[in-house]
Amino acid sequence: MNEISFRQLEYFVAAAETGSVTAAAAKVHLTQSAVSTALSELEENLGVQLFLRHARGLKLTTPGRQALADARRLLSGVDELRDSAREVQSSLSGSLVVGCYSTLAAVLLPRVIADFVARYPDVDLNVIEGSDQHLVGQLRGVGCDLALMYEADEFRLAKDLRMTALYAAEPYVLLSRHHPLAARDAIGVADLAPEPMILFDLPPGATYFLSLFKEAGLTPHVRYRATNFEMVRSLVAHGLGYAVLTQRPTIPISYDGLELVTRPLAPRRPGLNVGLVRLAGLRPSRRAVAFAEQCARTLGATIDSFHG
Repeated sequence: MNEISFRQLEYFVAAAETGSVTAAAAKVHLTQSAVSTALSELEENLGVQLFLRHARGLKLTTPGRQALADARRLLSGVDELRDSAREVQSSLSGSLVVGCYSTLAAVLLPRVIADFVARYPDVDLNVIEGSDQHLVGQLRGVGCDLALMYEADEFRLAKDLRMTALYAAEPYVLLSRHHPLAARDAIGVADLAPEPMILFDLPPGATYFLSLFKEAGLTPHVRYRATNFEMVRSLVAHGLGYAVLTQRPTIPISYDGLELVTRPLAPRRPGLNVGLVRLAGLRPSRRAVAFAEQCARTLGATIDSFHG
């Protein structure tokens, strides 16, 4: 078998990301024939067909999707090797892709990003948002280097994922200013169960919020479900029900200007851990470690070694 080169892997990743030989050739500044030849040689060396070729471009086969994840891991390792050759920490540069659970993105991430880019201006930082399933898929496909997320059972059970906790976000009750329960200093799940609930239905949030009632032997009256954080807040503001949430925006109004109030959930419950998730089997780059350390500084958290 002929030797597989990193150039072939780079052209393969470019072709997979752009969906055509023409676009890949433009991206890597080569001729179409050179890229096409490199892809054919890579398929021959691997002994699998990586693409289905059709008039509209290229489509990854099942072996091709797995090879793409592996190729990205190998290329990431080469980037890290280049970075490791630099002795000065302040000279950190290169690309870093950070995933973030959607409700954490607007509340936490801008502060971290502002501090990080001020400290490491040469790092090309990009952010992707989504649900926990989407972000785990991105991590496993090496579409992002690390992700800021809530802890879920998947992280505790999956051997290929590792989470470094930053802090625990305690649940609270969100109400319209005119809701009858808004006059109370604290509210129990027994008080909430008969009331209409607006459930934030983006995993792992929904499972966690419902578990608070299940532990007390209660079933909440879920009136509406929404996967958008501000949709939940707006429905509550219009008096259509209450919500149990963990993230607290500092502005106590909905998007359409209606007042909201928050009350503690009694008795206090263990919070839902917020932390950084990465692939356990892939050594994080110095850029990723620097970002993890910046998260801890900005959020006032203490973390164990992110790369250990």
